[in-house]
Amino acid sequence: MPHPPIQSDRRRALYASTAWLIGPLLPMSSVLARMLIDESDAVITGLSAQLVRGHNTTRERAVAIHDYVRDTIRFGFTPHFYAMSATEVLSAGVGYSNTKATLFIALLRAAGIEARQQFVDVNAAVLYGMFDLRTPFVDHSYTEVLLDGAWVPTDSYIVDSVLFRASQAVLRTEGRRLGYGVHVDGRLDWDGRKPAFAQFPSDEPGLSRHRWGVFPDVAAFYESTPAAWNRLTDILRVTFPLAALTGNRAADALRAHGPSAVRNGKLRSRA
Repeated sequence: MPHPPIQSDRRRALYASTAWLIGPLLPMSSVLARMLIDESDAVITGLSAQLVRGHNTTRERAVAIHDYVRDTIRFGFTPHFYAMSATEVLSAGVGYSNTKATLFIALLRAAGIEARQQFVDVNAAVLYGMFDLRTPFVDHSYTEVLLDGAWVPTDSYIVDSVLFRASQAVLRTEGRRLGYGVHVDGRLDWDGRKPAFAQFPSDEPGLSRHRWGVFPDVAAFYESTPAAWNRLTDILRVTFPLAALTGNRAADALRAHGPSAVRNGKLRSRA
């Protein structure tokens, strides 16, 4: 498996530990003023070429890119929230639904595979045990990939395998359907033939309130959707970095300890 130019674990840890301090100082306008799905960037095109090498069909190539994004980019958050280009997501080494879709689509397009970003909302309980954005629903996106003439949807690349399995085990123990970043009936694997969702099995009543549709990227979505739940307001810019730090610590605890990370209904604060 190719190794892209991503940060080391030590640098990632330093970045996360200082997130709450630097978040309010980060400029967002320069990031949001450009297309975030930068599939023509040399880093993206080079990595995409490595990932699809040896795979003969378009479907095989799409699945190879999916699996890379799922497990190499761990589920988590940065102070930038959604305001990250594909190359920045790759560099950070962590992402969530909107940012991992940004990277996934960029890598697919760089490989000549058509893909688009669908925006919806999902019950905020999906983040139970990590942090609370103080909205009943949270903004979410998934990817549709054009394979053999049909759009095949997936968000099963969002949560890395180790965290996914640990989170589902906790949900089953607690009798919950949503939380710790996943749905209890979510899927980790995608074969490029049928839908696969880790967070958004779209046929469940009450899981979603809005189907916003396709947008060029997450910046365009927020610019065009006044009713979106989690736009980066001045207040959220100040508060989100600390929430991100809390969520990342919870995810690391689950990865390190599995279901035993939850004791008396609470997650350990550190892995």
